[in-house]
Amino acid sequence: MSTDVLAARTDPRTSRGPVDPDAVTSTAELRDVAREHGVVAALTALAALHPVAALPGECVLLPDDVPPPAGAARVGVVASDDGALVVWRARPGAAAADGASTGDGEPPAADDAVRAADAAWRVGVAWVRTGLCERLTEQAVERLRGRSVGGTTTVNLAPVRLVLADAALAHLEAQSLLGRPAAGRAAPVPAATLARVTAVLDRSSRAVHNLFGASGYVDGEAARLARTIDLLGHASGTLPTGPAGGREEQHA
Repeated sequence: MSTDVLAARTDPRTSRGPVDPDAVTSTAELRDVAREHGVVAALTALAALHPVAALPGECVLLPDDVPPPAGAARVGVVASDDGALVVWRARPGAAAADGASTGDGEPPAADDAVRAADAAWRVGVAWVRTGLCERLTEQAVERLRGRSVGGTTTVNLAPVRLVLADAALAHLEAQSLLGRPAAGRAAPVPAATLARVTAVLDRSSRAVHNLFGASGYVDGEAARLARTIDLLGHASGTLPTGPAGGREEQHA
């Protein structure tokens, strides 16, 4: 199987043409925007679909021109492969009225509306990460096509092809999980499924990142893209559980 065939199989949207970031109408399309245009365009499109949300004390990564949740504190800036992302931390207790607290002085738990908005944002980020993982894989393939070992193009070496095949399967699994409705639920993605998607994409991106060798750890496009995928997973990859983050049965 050639790498061209492998790439085609990971892209069921090939017949539809490029996706305009300003014309996105569903979270699934964020995958295409992330793959073709990068993380800044994808997160901007996500913010146009859903309000930016984060549970109290949680972080969110945003392009510089996308407003953060009300009261969020700026933590720092992350350099992605196509622009800067600002890291914001939601103010503890921001979901409640000013001055409200529980009887023991702890900040109140996020209300259902905040949890729902946060969950919708996390699902959108998962679609963005799926596209970014495909973007990283495409960059790896392009790089390895120009290199050879013992007269064989590096991308055609069996160990490399195995990593690429595993990555393609991981991307398809993520799409399947994110697009699968939860039985008997109005909301589509259970917390356990979102965690599974995050784990699958984590393994895929790290394995593909290793294909760049030492150059992947020098500050460049591949390293910045891999780091962005990782940080988005840390910030938005799983639904918190417990008093501040909702119930174990929470759905996104």
